[in-house]
Amino acid sequence: LAQAHKTRKGGLAAMSEEPPSKRRATALGKIDQACIYAVVPARAGSKGVKGKNIKDFCGKPLMAWAIENGLKSKYVTRTFVSTDSEEFRQVALAHGAEAPFLRPAEISHDTATDYEFFVHFLQWMKENEPEHKQPSLLVQLRPTAPCLSVESVDAAIEKFLEHEDAGFDSLRSVTPADHEPFNMYFLDPSVDEAERERLVPIIPTSYNRHRPSEIIKEPQSVARQILPKIYWHNAYIDIIRPSTILEQGCCMGKRCLSFHMRPDDTADIDTPDQWDAAEAKKRTQLAAATLETAKSH
Repeated sequence: LAQAHKTRKGGLAAMSEEPPSKRRATALGKIDQACIYAVVPARAGSKGVKGKNIKDFCGKPLMAWAIENGLKSKYVTRTFVSTDSEEFRQVALAHGAEAPFLRPAEISHDTATDYEFFVHFLQWMKENEPEHKQPSLLVQLRPTAPCLSVESVDAAIEKFLEHEDAGFDSLRSVTPADHEPFNMYFLDPSVDEAERERLVPIIPTSYNRHRPSEIIKEPQSVARQILPKIYWHNAYIDIIRPSTILEQGCCMGKRCLSFHMRPDDTADIDTPDQWDAAEAKKRTQLAAATLETAKSH
């Protein structure tokens, strides 16, 4: 803050001497690597798979795999679980996480947002932990990504730290979109019943990826090879500066860094069939890791 004040005090001439991203990083402050905390959100009210977050997955409660990634990371210094259930809290503690509070019911329902539970977490930390233990960087590890490896977690954190001076507010893991988003539509939400069947493109205009200055007025009707690549947020790893939540009132912020993952790295577990497929994938990963360990010895 002192440095930011010094820059402002220098006036417009001083500000123009350094690029905007550099000035913004200075205002954000350096990341304290002793205070990189993982947060595992694990509410109790799953609808698709009942009790999903503590259901056995390859020999452990589902959330235990996310906790393990936090505990094994070479950058994460503390791993927390945010839950609204005392049963879930005890499971979290048994697997090595910190779970010092229960999340209020009003921010634990089906449509509760990540932003709400992060605000609650940061407020709890401010009220209960000393200044030198306040989080400098948050790593969200969802229980619904049990096939995520700690190597990927560390690689994502490394990328964010490498770009620290660029002033990014957050990072999100992405994979190439598996369907063509330019050919996706809303139905017109108009109150006029006659209009409700009208298709409204999600992406009404775009640009030529080979010539970015060339605007494409109807991307739904051109060859996909000239359209920009689009990426899907697979929700495996999110990294967020606390200031993004507290000052911008959101989780993504204005500048979000990408962390690319392969499409086959992702395994959804929203339905029983997806759960079975993800368990099979995890068993394959565990077998490969066991074989690799045996070879190293």
